[in-house]
Amino acid sequence: MGGGPHNPDRATRMGLPTPTGLGTRPDAQAARPVVDLSGAVETLQMADEAPAGGHDGWTEMVIAIVLSVAGLTTSWSSYQASLWDGDQAAHFSRADALRVMASRAHQEADSRRAVEVDLFNAWLQAKARGDAALATFYEDRFPADLAPAFRAWIAQGPMTNRAAPPSPFVMAAYRPAGYAEAKTLDGQADKTFERGQEDNRISEVFIQGTVFLAMALFFGGIGQVFRIRGVRLALLAISVLACAAGIGTIAALPTLSPG
Repeated sequence: MGGGPHNPDRATRMGLPTPTGLGTRPDAQAARPVVDLSGAVETLQMADEAPAGGHDGWTEMVIAIVLSVAGLTTSWSSYQASLWDGDQAAHFSRADALRVMASRAHQEADSRRAVEVDLFNAWLQAKARGDAALATFYEDRFPADLAPAFRAWIAQGPMTNRAAPPSPFVMAAYRPAGYAEAKTLDGQADKTFERGQEDNRISEVFIQGTVFLAMALFFGGIGQVFRIRGVRLALLAISVLACAAGIGTIAALPTLSPG
């Protein structure tokens, strides 16, 4: 074996001890520089959490107030709109019922008038034949709404007075009860239907206010996504204006209570 230069790598592979000062120390390759990044990460987190562009805290308070007011008012406005819709449906149903009653009263009045016309014609025929007893028989059976008009008509002498009205049915004293009742019911139906239309108008205005409030919620919420100060302030301004418009729309409207 020659006395050539000692090969530390070979000695290491053979399990031989390495002379001091030769070869590589076991910890020479494991020792690497370690960079502490905890401070940089914390700084980035703080920068990400901080509002961009020097965003002031008062805008966060305004957004919170606008979103709270708009959310609560939206619920209340929607509730009022549903109440007015129910009131509208009740009035329309009542108007329909009144019109049915008016139609029924008008039909009954037509039937009574047909009977009255038949009685009057029978009276005329008996009078023309000179049958006074039969004429009196029919006259005594005239209904209450025809009798006053008949007496007023007879008082004008229609048999000899050509200027007298042609029949008692055109006299001012002739007021058939059924027609008056039908007219009253028709008037009530018209007023009830108008109330239903007013209910519908109020409900629509509440819905319009709800739309403005929904816009306030949308722009106020989406403004939180943007980090640019100018964009956030612009969306905040739109949200405030929409909220004010919604409240102003429904503030003067009448309200309903359940039941």
